Amino acid sequence: MIRTVFVPLAEALSSSLLLDAALLVAKRTQAHIRAMYIRPEPEAALADIPDIVIAAGVTWEAVECESRRVAALEKTRFEEWQARHNIPINRGARLDGWYATWTDKLGEIEAVVARFGRVSDLVVVQRPAPGSRIAQRSFDAAVFESGRPALVVPERPPSDITDHVLIAWSGSLEASRAVFGAMPLLRLAKCVTIFTAQRKNAESADAGDLADALSSHGIRAELIGSASSGRSTGETLIDAATARRATLIVMGAYTHSRLRQSFLGGVTRHLLAHAPVPLLMSH
Repeated sequence: MIRTVFVPLAEALSSSLLLDAALLVAKRTQAHIRAMYIRPEPEAALADIPDIVIAAGVTWEAVECESRRVAALEKTRFEEWQARHNIPINRGARLDGWYATWTDKLGEIEAVVARFGRVSDLVVVQRPAPGSRIAQRSFDAAVFESGRPALVVPERPPSDITDHVLIAWSGSLEASRAVFGAMPLLRLAKCVTIFTAQRKNAESADAGDLADALSSHGIRAELIGSASSGRSTGETLIDAATARRATLIVMGAYTHSRLRQSFLGGVTRHLLAHAPVPLLMSH
């Protein structure tokens, strides 16, 4: 069951892209969209400003004033988005409808995303592009620190999420967490496909085991083959998703080290760079 969809926002993130993706989920699951704008502490913001700019007279007060100005602008954009889509502001304790709320928090983005992600059912984050530090930090915290499934949205906004869900199954703990975290969306899907994504030294990736487990939840899944000889798992997986017009890929997020950005697993790294649809990831 998905009741709370957490959308962490910051100055360098595309609020409209993330909110639109959250709305696709909230409408289908009758969930609360919790949009949260995260402002850095002035001291942390000053640390990112070049010394030459600080020498020119930038003050703590000026940084704080600019931060508040940007937050107010983002709140206005949120209210315009809310009005444009006719989204209720708050339904109180009712559980029979979707709605959206806004708040802002002061703090480090990793700490805030992890804290509120852990008490949410789903976290919606932007796919990090090379050089996008804020997007990378938000992604890392959501996927590797929140303990909750993260919907990773590409630059091109999705038009649907639950039409055809493709599961990248390796039999691993991470893949299992991703699948069962995605269960509310799998129940809504028109079509579910299981792609066998075997990894070296990984647990058995018998897709039939997963298909049997899903059938006990009333979910019928089609099995397709694994990576072909001479091609990487990531390449074959994207080809399968494209050919079958998948609208969401569910997968575990793998790392070889806690230095995550440099040591992401090969399939994770490839899909983050090239997947044409949103990814639902768990670690």
